[in-house]
Amino acid sequence: METLQKNEKRSLITLGLGISLVVVIILFILYTLYQVSKDNLIGMWNNSAIQMSYEVSYYLNTPRDAVNFTAQNIEGMMEEGCTNREIKDFLINETAVYSRLIDSNYTGIYGYCRGEYLDGSGWIEPDDYVATERPWYIEAKNAKGEVAFVKPYYNFQTFELMMSVSKLLSDGESVISMDIFLDSVQKLEDRMLQSQRVDAAMLIDKSGMVVAHSDHDEIGKEYLILGNEYEKELVSTIFEIKNGVSSINSKNGRELVFCQQVNNDWYSVLILSEKEILGHIKHIYLISGVILVAIFMVFFAVFSIYMSKHKEAGELHSEIRAISDIYTNMELIDIRNGKVKPIRESLVYKDVFNSGNKFTNDKLEEMAEHLAAESSRSMLVQFMDFDTLPERIGDLKTISHEYIDRKGEWNRMHFIVVERETDGSIKKLLWAIQSIDEDKKRQELFKNLAETDALTHILNRSGGESRIYSLLEKGKTGMLLLFDADHFKYVNDTYGHDMGDKVIIALANCLKESFRDTDVVFRLGGDEFVAFASGVENEDVGRLVVNRLFANIDKISFEEMSDWKLRISVGAVLCSKENREPFATLYQNADKAMYESKQHEGNYLTFYKL
Repeated sequence: METLQKNEKRSLITLGLGISLVVVIILFILYTLYQVSKDNLIGMWNNSAIQMSYEVSYYLNTPRDAVNFTAQNIEGMMEEGCTNREIKDFLINETAVYSRLIDSNYTGIYGYCRGEYLDGSGWIEPDDYVATERPWYIEAKNAKGEVAFVKPYYNFQTFELMMSVSKLLSDGESVISMDIFLDSVQKLEDRMLQSQRVDAAMLIDKSGMVVAHSDHDEIGKEYLILGNEYEKELVSTIFEIKNGVSSINSKNGRELVFCQQVNNDWYSVLILSEKEILGHIKHIYLISGVILVAIFMVFFAVFSIYMSKHKEAGELHSEIRAISDIYTNMELIDIRNGKVKPIRESLVYKDVFNSGNKFTNDKLEEMAEHLAAESSRSMLVQFMDFDTLPERIGDLKTISHEYIDRKGEWNRMHFIVVERETDGSIKKLLWAIQSIDEDKKRQELFKNLAETDALTHILNRSGGESRIYSLLEKGKTGMLLLFDADHFKYVNDTYGHDMGDKVIIALANCLKESFRDTDVVFRLGGDEFVAFASGVENEDVGRLVVNRLFANIDKISFEEMSDWKLRISVGAVLCSKENREPFATLYQNADKAMYESKQHEGNYLTFYKL
């Protein structure tokens, strides 16, 4: 009996220890699952905040690109000595172009140039309007050549929140600007509130002003200056974390604040109740803990929960993986150990690294040949040099390099710091390649539109002169021609400007047909055109070219004008290897020769003589 009791006691102790061990294991598993679920949920909401910031950033990219392209063209016009009248005409044309390409959330282009306010949308400033005292001008000056996103303001005519996007030109005084309505940004915040379980979605600028908010009554408030204690703490927390998540106290309990910085000036913010988001998870695991009285039932329940959470983690991983799909290749590089781990199925990393997945410089030229077109390879090899990579990154988070691949498409290669040692040296890097061909094509479209004459659809003055400058810099020779329609004023005065436009279009089409694709033909303005015929270095060949043009012009007739025939006066100057002059001098000489041709009736050509 005594032995039996001892055995039973021993069994009870063993069973108790076993149950305790199982309980401890289950509690540990439950706690771990809770932490995983919590991290997954926070990560999911952080992804939502990142996505919202991407949408805001994308919305701001269009006016930034437009201002950049316009500023570059105006700087070129100023260097060429264009008048403010010509620059204003260019702004008017640009405004017309952007009105077709950009939606109604953007207004026309305007600016301050050489002491004068110029507006491309037709707005006439009042007498007391001082452009240099306006925020769009002051903020552009403070930005020192970078695109400035000016503090938003209310338009008292439309009662809508607006913002100016401005850029200071290289002369240090002139500024180009565009106004945008922020209602589309507000729609992003409203959509987030409708589709997600958030307490608030907002956009705050660097001064603490609310640019957009899911609660429309909060828009325009100055949280940092005039806000209550909670609002000031919220802004301070946002400015501190910049990109990431934190928590603060509110009158309704703890709140999670997800923040992402946009364009270094704004902060995209999501605010959620910690109790609402995480409270139900705590309840699940507390209930699971109570079920410990039935060890095996709890075991299976925990196993089911674990599998469920594992699946949830897998789904979250898939969502994160989808974000990484913007990269065609991605590898994790361990600098300290020299190891490489492919994150995505890589088509190229095996060609760079030796056996054992260790990185080395030995095959960088072979890799560059595999990745890039011949013109891009040498620069790509320098960028991928692992010996100099840590020094080039320094304290930065990432560096990148754009190149053209063997298909002729644009790509961007990134090195992104993942982890640093305690002394600040780089421990791990992400090496990724991203296709940017579509963005490059969009930028090229803007450039082509900016260089095209709106009436004739040939190059405008800016586009044509830039091409001729480029040819001259490359040492090309040729013949510069300046054209002017004879008695064109008679057409406008007698038959109207619509008929005058038809004449200009017909002359432009004739020029396109008469010159080669390798030649440059553009409209200078009004009825004046310029052409550069590459390779023409003597008058005999030059006269053949112009006589062909005269023959084509003779074929042009207008039924509406029986008393007028299109004739042109042409001034020509030769640019040979022995006679090389800058474009400005060539233009002036061709203008003098054209003036001589004006003294003669009919199609007439005069070569400039020294």
